[in-house]
Amino acid sequence: MSRWLVATVMAAIVISSDAWCQQSLQGLESSSRFEQAMRAVDVIKHRKKLQCVISTANAAVCECLAQKLPVDTYVRSYVAIVNRDKDGPDYAQLSAADKATVDRCVTD
Repeated sequence: MSRWLVATVMAAIVISSDAWCQQSLQGLESSSRFEQAMRAVDVIKHRKKLQCVISTANAAVCECLAQKLPVDTYVRSYVAIVNRDKDGPDYAQLSAADKATVDRCVTD
């Protein structure tokens, strides 16, 4: 009887440790995917900053825009944005929050 009890307890320990290991492994995979996504965001921000600097030659404004505008904000003409051509389509396409960000970056 005691052998049966020991075998049952050992099986329960093995099964529970296997489930814990599986959860830990899933947590590591999730963390790795998150880190990859954050690296991709950094690459996108760097590319946007580079495009802006090439267009405007204003590194300070471009750094501000790259850091503060949402990653999914697409800008075709950084020159129009930096000059705040409010009648132009590039500035007009921005949301109110993005326009406020652009205005803060350009006036700082």
